[in-house]
Amino acid sequence: MMRLKKVRIYADLNQKDVAEKLGVAYSSYNTWERENDLMPLKQLDKFCNIFKVSLDYVLGFSNIWEYPDSGKIDPFLLAKRIKRIRRENDLSQDDLANMFNITRSSISKYENGINLALTSYIIAFCKYFNVSADFVTGKIDEEIKLDLTVKN
Repeated sequence: MMRLKKVRIYADLNQKDVAEKLGVAYSSYNTWERENDLMPLKQLDKFCNIFKVSLDYVLGFSNIWEYPDSGKIDPFLLAKRIKRIRRENDLSQDDLANMFNITRSSISKYENGINLALTSYIIAFCKYFNVSADFVTGKIDEEIKLDLTVKN
């Protein structure tokens, strides 16, 4: 469960205010906050940077609000890290495609930096490999394991 609403309320803003800060339609933000659709990774990164909150916190992976020296998503590091983690676990792109129900072509594009990974893929990837979304996306350098017992 994402914590968009929790962060918004903490910032004492309404949904329209957040939508304006993100440069999106109110209806788009409302859909994301109600979890009828996932916020695209670029918008999620922008949200986290505006509110100085970690991806891990927003995604419900951690109770750590912010990591020191957290930056923006680095598409190059994201590609490099998902490829490295997959290889360290002796898995092929076909294996991941089957596990996460996406095409091998999509995984290849993510690992080669051609396309930015979908939010749904990052969530599934991080949960499966028990690794921080902030680390995988290049926002932080320290490889942190998730605390999968975190309650929203």
